[in-house]
Amino acid sequence: MKNTFFSAQLQATENRIPTTTHTSQFYLDKNEQSEDVAIELKNKVLETLLNTDWNRYPVSDYKDIETKVAEYCGLQRENIVLSPGSANIITTLLNYFALNKKNIVIGQPSYSLFDYHCKTYNIPYTPWMLSSNLEYDLENMPKLDSESVLFVTSPNNPVGNSISYAQVEQLLIENPLSMIVVDAVYCEFSKADFTPLVNEYDNLIVLRSFSKAFPIAGLRLGYLCATPKIAAVVKKLVLQFSITQFSLVFAREMLFNPIFMAEAKQRVKNIIAERERMYRYIKRNFSNKTLEVFPSEGNFLLMRVADDETFEKVVAAFAKTGIKVLNASSFALLKNTFRISIGSENENDVVMYCLAKNLHSFKKQTQNYQYKNFQLPSLHSSLSQIGLN
Repeated sequence: MKNTFFSAQLQATENRIPTTTHTSQFYLDKNEQSEDVAIELKNKVLETLLNTDWNRYPVSDYKDIETKVAEYCGLQRENIVLSPGSANIITTLLNYFALNKKNIVIGQPSYSLFDYHCKTYNIPYTPWMLSSNLEYDLENMPKLDSESVLFVTSPNNPVGNSISYAQVEQLLIENPLSMIVVDAVYCEFSKADFTPLVNEYDNLIVLRSFSKAFPIAGLRLGYLCATPKIAAVVKKLVLQFSITQFSLVFAREMLFNPIFMAEAKQRVKNIIAERERMYRYIKRNFSNKTLEVFPSEGNFLLMRVADDETFEKVVAAFAKTGIKVLNASSFALLKNTFRISIGSENENDVVMYCLAKNLHSFKKQTQNYQYKNFQLPSLHSSLSQIGLN
């Protein structure tokens, strides 16, 4: 019997995220942090978990967590909606707006979940394509009306570009009857924070997450920031009991722990410094005809290789070296590109070594590798650790 319950497109669509395995050396494909949570804090969370009732649904009163999240964002508790990851809020909003016949506009290329979810759920949307230099261009934005919802990711994954503060305000002012949703989960790595604008505009929703600026992607905790009226409505859409006991316990330990919060802030500074170090080295040592790197305000870098053959060579070299990266070639406008998460100093050194080795000749000089002005002082020990030296 022919299956007519699920669309042919859904049946033919591949899973957005392939089955996860732990066979690589360096996991630089999902924008996670390389360094894990301290064992002392893990043990504290486990101790608390042992004293909770696992036979009961989690308590749905998150006021203490919402208050701490609001303090972190400079808002009030009434502005916050918690969820099991920002992706959960994205799909919830997309489903609701689609069922209510809103005109959905989504910046593209962007976070792959937007396009994937719309295709698998048969949700029509109009793309707002980035410019040829991969920037947001308001002049090329589809027209918005009173039935429109615009989704913008900034900093934008996987590109790294951002929409400016002034552009967001312009969108809000010129389209007061449209809803503007800014996916800002990489906000801590950026210069612009749109979150305070929810106090000024009732047509703005900002999505945030703890998976990027904190080493807790496995926690699955995200949140939405909006006016109290909008936040109260969205809370009715979030599935009850969807935030696990583990996530709630860890959130309470994390958000009430000033040492952990201070360490997380320092980690963000370190990641930004490493991102800029990699960006500068690549710009200095590779021409755009060989390897183009795009400016980024996230915890990752997008790079483009000039031709198909060299691109395949570089991707194969990453795999052979044990480095997992995101092949972004299937995204619109991003042919022959890959996105690399910013890892530890050692991991980043190995990435640059791999690029130099496969895109240029290189030579060994005492304990360093050098190509022109491309020197990585810690590379020797990094390669030794993974058996490449």
